[in-house]
Amino acid sequence: MSKAIIQIDGNNFYASCEQMIDPSLRGKGLVILSNNDGCIISRSAEVRKSGIPMGKPYFKLKQKLNKLNIEVRSSNYELYGDISNRLMSILSEHCEKLEVYSIDEAFACITRPKDQNLNPWAKHIRALVYQNIGIPISIGIGVNKVQSKIANHIAKSIEENAGIFDMGIIQNKDQYLNLIEIEKVWGVGVKMSKWFRRRGITNARELRDMKREEIKYKFGIVGIRIQNELKGEICIPLNSNSLQRKQISVSRSFSYPISNLEELSLAISHYILIACAKLRKYNQLCSELTIFTNSSLYSRDYFRNDATSKLEIPSNNSVTILKESLLLTKKIFRPYNKLTKAGVIMKKLQSDKYQQRMLFNTKDSKSDLQLEYLDSKIDSINKKYGSNTLNWASSVIEKDWSPSRKKLSKLRTKCLENIPIVFCN
Repeated sequence: MSKAIIQIDGNNFYASCEQMIDPSLRGKGLVILSNNDGCIISRSAEVRKSGIPMGKPYFKLKQKLNKLNIEVRSSNYELYGDISNRLMSILSEHCEKLEVYSIDEAFACITRPKDQNLNPWAKHIRALVYQNIGIPISIGIGVNKVQSKIANHIAKSIEENAGIFDMGIIQNKDQYLNLIEIEKVWGVGVKMSKWFRRRGITNARELRDMKREEIKYKFGIVGIRIQNELKGEICIPLNSNSLQRKQISVSRSFSYPISNLEELSLAISHYILIACAKLRKYNQLCSELTIFTNSSLYSRDYFRNDATSKLEIPSNNSVTILKESLLLTKKIFRPYNKLTKAGVIMKKLQSDKYQQRMLFNTKDSKSDLQLEYLDSKIDSINKKYGSNTLNWASSVIEKDWSPSRKKLSKLRTKCLENIPIVFCN
C-alpha cells in the first residue's frame, strides 16, 4: 500500500485561538498584533476578505479598523502555545508519523486504504480537532511535502474543497499547479522567485517543466529537490524527531527603553532561564551562548552589540549558564544607549544522553547533581502552577518592561485566575 504525506495547519491560527476562547468574536473581523502591539500578524477570514494587509503597522490602520468594526487583540502566546500542544497531541494519535513544523503546522505520514481515498480520514480529523479544540484546520494530501503544501493551499482557497484536497490521486495535476504562483511553492524564497520570474517562470507547473540544468546551475541540490518533488518524487524526508532543535532563541522588545546595566542584566537573566527550561524540556545541552541587545532602528544613534562564549562543558543548568551570561552582558553593555530589545541564543545543541566532560574536571560532581535536581524541581513546579512561580533572584523584575499588550484577551487556558465563574441556582 502506498504512503501519503499530509500537511495540516490551523486556519488563521492566532485569530482562531482567540475566537475559540472568546465566542463573542466568532463571525467578526479580528486582527492580532505583534509584540508591543506593533504590526498585524494574523487576520480572521472576515478581515482577509476586507483587504486589510498583513504586516502593516497598527497605528497606520487604526482608524480604518475602527470604521470597519474590526476587533483588535494583542498576541497571547501562552494561549497559542497551549492550543498548539493540544492540536499536535490529537494529530500524533491519528498519524503514523508526525513532524511538528511550526506552532500551527505539521507534516504527517499515513498509509492509504485499498481504495486510495483518504477523504473520510481527513474529514474525521477535521471534525475531531474542531470538537475538542474549537479551531478549523486545512488538510493537504500528496506524495511528498511540496505537493502536500500545494494541496493545502488549494484546500483553503477553493471553498468547494471544504478544507481538504488530495493531490496524490489527481491524474492531471497541471490545472492545479497552474493556480500556484511561483512565490507560493514551498521552498522558493523571495530572491529565488524573482530569479524565476525574470526567466518567465510564474507558477508551479512551469517550474516543474523548466530545464533541470538551469535550476541546478543556480540553486544546486536545493532547487533540484523542489523540482523533483513537483514531479512526484520524494526528496525531502519526514523528520519525526522534530523536537531536536539546532538552536534556541529567546528575545523580547521592551515596553520602554532601558539604559542601565542592572536592567539589562535582569532582562538577560530572565531570557536565559526561559531558554534553559526549553533545553531541559527537549533533553538538550548548549555548547555555545550568544547574547545581544540593540536600540531602536529609527533612533539617530543606532546601537547593536553581541557577545558569544563557548562553554567548556555543554550544559542546560541554569546556574552555570546564568553566570556566563552575566559576564557577557557586561561586555556588550555601553552606557547612554537607550536599549529597546535584548535576547539570548543557545547554539550548537546536543542530546543530553551523551555529555562530553573534561578529562581533568575539578568540579564537584555531587554539586552538579544537586543543581540538576534543583532545576528539575523548579521545572516541575512551574509547569504545574504556572511559569515564574519559582524563579532566581537575578531575574526578579520590579518594573514591567515586558512588551506592551494593552489589548490582551482576559481569558486564558493556562491561568486559573482567569477561568470564568459560573453560578447556578
